[in-house]
Amino acid sequence: MEITPESIKDQIPYYLTENQRTGLIKALNDFPENANYYLDNFNNQYQNDVLQGDGWTNLRLRRFEDGEEGKILGIILSNTCDVSPENRRDLPTNITFAPIIPLSRYISSLQRASIGPKRINDKIDSIRQQKVSNIFFLPKGISLEEDCIVPLDQIYTMPTKLFIEDEEKSKIFTLSMIGFYLFVFKLSIHFCRFHENIDRGV
Repeated sequence: MEITPESIKDQIPYYLTENQRTGLIKALNDFPENANYYLDNFNNQYQNDVLQGDGWTNLRLRRFEDGEEGKILGIILSNTCDVSPENRRDLPTNITFAPIIPLSRYISSLQRASIGPKRINDKIDSIRQQKVSNIFFLPKGISLEEDCIVPLDQIYTMPTKLFIEDEEKSKIFTLSMIGFYLFVFKLSIHFCRFHENIDRGV
């Protein structure tokens, strides 16, 4: 399923006010060329909140390949309610995230894999238009000094409590309404394709 303004308009939730709905539709009509992915004043509105789609530093991971541990820049995949400290749970929860990678680094990887220039250019154009199902594109802006991507097939978890209590972490962006709906729509396409064309019986 391709992400288009029309396909997303069909998913606009009923609870938005008329002004919010009108604003979102206008923003969708500007996609992908002029879409504003980020809130300009997130430090005032949501500085201390952990929201789905936030970009954060100090997300901790352990690599499967060699067991090496590190801290990375990443985007929160967990839904907001699940990682909220106010949402008390009987058992500890984990926060799920994916890395934020500079697009230039991804291009270098393609070049090292001997992918031809035309194929690379076509792929990058598709990524920028959100047409690649396992990659979410993040344009340069706010604290991102260059265009970046989020590989949705590289997912990690860490204890939510450990993340919340890390005083060295910092939020680098909160997605705007249009950015958030593009993100959630991309997640749904990547992880939950209802029409998979497989007969599973009754």
